[in-house]
Amino acid sequence: MKGNFTDAKHVVLDLAGGFLYIIAARRHKNEESWQNGYCTGLENRRPQGLGGSNPSLSARMQGDRYDSELEHMKDDTKKRLSDLILEELSEKIRTHESLRKKLEAFTDLPVEKVADAILNQFEYLLSSDLRDLIILLIEREVEQEPSPSVSSTEERRPEPPSKQKSEPARTLPPEETPRAEEERHGPPETPQEVPHSIMEHFALKEPFPSLPLDFELHPDDWFYLYGISYAPDSTGKGIPSRKLELRGIDGANDVFMIDYGDVRLYVSRLNAGDYSVDKLGRPVLPTPKTSPYKLQHEVIGNIIRSEDVMIPLPFWTVIQGRDRIINRIEDYYVEILKVLIDVHDAEEWNVEVFVLDERISALSSTAEASKRRMPLRETKHPVAANKDQKLMEQVVIREKNIAQDFHNSLLVHASKGKVDYIIRLDNAVMDDWKSILAVRYTVGKDRRKNFWQEIRNLQSKYESAEPMIRVTVPNIHFSLT
Repeated sequence: MKGNFTDAKHVVLDLAGGFLYIIAARRHKNEESWQNGYCTGLENRRPQGLGGSNPSLSARMQGDRYDSELEHMKDDTKKRLSDLILEELSEKIRTHESLRKKLEAFTDLPVEKVADAILNQFEYLLSSDLRDLIILLIEREVEQEPSPSVSSTEERRPEPPSKQKSEPARTLPPEETPRAEEERHGPPETPQEVPHSIMEHFALKEPFPSLPLDFELHPDDWFYLYGISYAPDSTGKGIPSRKLELRGIDGANDVFMIDYGDVRLYVSRLNAGDYSVDKLGRPVLPTPKTSPYKLQHEVIGNIIRSEDVMIPLPFWTVIQGRDRIINRIEDYYVEILKVLIDVHDAEEWNVEVFVLDERISALSSTAEASKRRMPLRETKHPVAANKDQKLMEQVVIREKNIAQDFHNSLLVHASKGKVDYIIRLDNAVMDDWKSILAVRYTVGKDRRKNFWQEIRNLQSKYESAEPMIRVTVPNIHFSLT
């Protein structure tokens, strides 16, 4: 009995020691604050004072004292502290009414799979860069709490009698006091808004104007998939209800949205009768439609990306039936959220521009510049359809000018651009899509939306030339098929 009491006493002392040290560190930090400050956005959530050339006193204390203390803390004490956090977390989850209502969206799914998916996502949040944002939110909340020792001291401290007697003589008229105070000290500072949860940081408003869905979906319909983004809320159950004012890849069907949990999918219907099918019954794209369909795939993706963070899907991603689409989202749900975070945090973007020589040569400006100086000589024998050398030279010159204009316009919104390829004047003429520019741009998150919108503007500016602009993130590839 005595041994058990002694062990319990040591555990209590260890826990008390750990909590007292944490409280002391927080209090010291409240008094001094960081020398170089915090960045509240997702772009830079780490305290810069720790890595600067002149770290503050609290940064040195963390490097010298805090780390040495943690190294000597017993493993069982840290385990007990984490157990206390788990107990508190589980108790709050049980009584969290708003969370329970959000879980009602998953009631038609297996309970065990839902719990495993949520637990995997929760574990990923704690192991990724979002862990720093959680720590920042907690530290902000601790800093905003008033210190009990300071408030109690101020309440007990009496005011000197001399100040009380001289106060009425210095009092200004009531109606002038607020204005005078504002003139002396300026308008009151508004406190910086801090998000209350992680998902509030990713919360999105509807990026596009939409209309109610005015057509009926059938179980055997084929759908073309463009990309995946965050859903503005987490109440989607995979039942589409809104469509965009945007035509799909075939120019006949509208693009609409399927929201499932935190994931939004941009899709459009395909008229299966317009395509041949393979041995598995899937639509096969005929060769004459390949080039224009590739162009429309990238154009629609760039329009969506100009307003929203999006994972682009590979060309000709087709799935039959809404139920199969939902099943794919369920199978890849956690991976989709991870890739969305990676795309959101990306600062390097590969941009490649393609053109068709046939389309460039058909432009009036190119044709005018390459008029023949003398007509062809008539002959009895058929002449091979050789391409006009002067016309081809003008085509390449026009393509180089387009590539240079693209690069100059996009570089304005980037911190740097590494040119991997740009067309030269001695390039050959091709019958298929030809790359005229390939650059890797480094774009800060404060300029990223302007960068994407500039791509959309360039697409409209050179609409007659029909350039295909492909934007990707290095080392990020995702597919649902």
